[in-house]
Amino acid sequence: MDLTLKIPLESFVRLYSQMNHLEYRNFVKHSLQVAKMTKHMVELLKLDTDLECAYLAGLLHDIGLALKASIENYELFVDMFRRVPDLEKIVLTFDKHDQHAVLSYMIARYAKPLCPYCAKSILYHHTPYQEIREDKTIVIFSNVLKMADTISLIVLRNEDEELTLELFQRIIDSILKNTTVLDDVKKAAFHMVQDYKILCELLDDEPRFSSQRIIDSLEFEHLARILASLLDMRSPYTRNHTFLAARFAKAVAKELLAEEDSNFINLAMLLHDLGKLKTPLSVLHKPARLNEKELYIMKMHVVDTYRMLENAGLINFAKVSASHHERLDGSGYPMGLKSEKISIYQRIVQVCDVFSALIEHRPYREAMNVEQALEVVSKEVEEGKLDKTVYEKLRELVKNESFPERGIFQNVLESILNVSYEEIKEKIKVSPFEEG
Repeated sequence: MDLTLKIPLESFVRLYSQMNHLEYRNFVKHSLQVAKMTKHMVELLKLDTDLECAYLAGLLHDIGLALKASIENYELFVDMFRRVPDLEKIVLTFDKHDQHAVLSYMIARYAKPLCPYCAKSILYHHTPYQEIREDKTIVIFSNVLKMADTISLIVLRNEDEELTLELFQRIIDSILKNTTVLDDVKKAAFHMVQDYKILCELLDDEPRFSSQRIIDSLEFEHLARILASLLDMRSPYTRNHTFLAARFAKAVAKELLAEEDSNFINLAMLLHDLGKLKTPLSVLHKPARLNEKELYIMKMHVVDTYRMLENAGLINFAKVSASHHERLDGSGYPMGLKSEKISIYQRIVQVCDVFSALIEHRPYREAMNVEQALEVVSKEVEEGKLDKTVYEKLRELVKNESFPERGIFQNVLESILNVSYEEIKEKIKVSPFEEG
């Protein structure tokens, strides 16, 4: 297989835009609106800022809100993110002190396509310009984010979902009467919303992002982690799964294959369950065996994963990521592939997905210990369902304590934010404009 380790930046945006389902429908719509408006105002202001970078800053400006809400009150997170289009109400419910801006910045600053100025501006997207003690570029850009955020929130609060005269006037008033935004930014925003030719495009559900930029596997990895974290936040039973499975798969691939292969497998595993965004929580959380119809719905997630990756132009990843439920004897799904059609990459994904799921708690069973999980996988190998070589290498790594930690949620947070858990806890106590 020709490993695609040079990934179009546009592929990430396409994947992100396809996450607009269930709990994330309004969240993603808001992110896309802010991204498009931010890019447009930067262009109008003729700022010395890369337009693609400006777009990404808008796209990721609220990423910490989902993380914070899910951690602090999961039940309320699920209810409000699915039911309430007013994201400002969600912010006031979960984050009265705008700590999500700190978390968003901590996540976004490791997204390599973002320049330091754009990433740092995310920290201040709720802060009045009078209170920002930073370089002028950051002050202006953070105000652009703030203005785009304000306009989008007004649109999302509109229950009719139509651009009525009353709604249009509310948007105009929010711009002209805003005393926390620089005059030049207000002028750009006013000019933007007056242009009816582009306003509808700025407020629709399409990403409208085009880029020729290519990023390498390491640059894409952090972006893939962001996608994986949004997915895993949907359920307390899966908060460790994607990252734990990727960790096992990368280690096994590194032993059996080359470094480039292990990087590919790591990314494929980070993306392997994206289709579960469409799976209802009532199915994911059922504390008993799924019936025929529920199983049908559950099995759809692999097809949805494949289609999302294919639509993003990542067909090589799609073939591997969406194969994690295939089995060597042809008993798996969705394609019922047999051993001669299953690559070593797919075999690694299959074994590591099963093992990582077994050592995690599920609503219908308790987590198994490592020995119990290895025994279950061993039986699958004996029955001709899973690859023996991959299993033996995984078993060897586990026995040698190459994985000293089971993979608790603390490790996931550290992986996403690239800092220690203690530092994470300390950082979110800091007011945004005090962040160093």
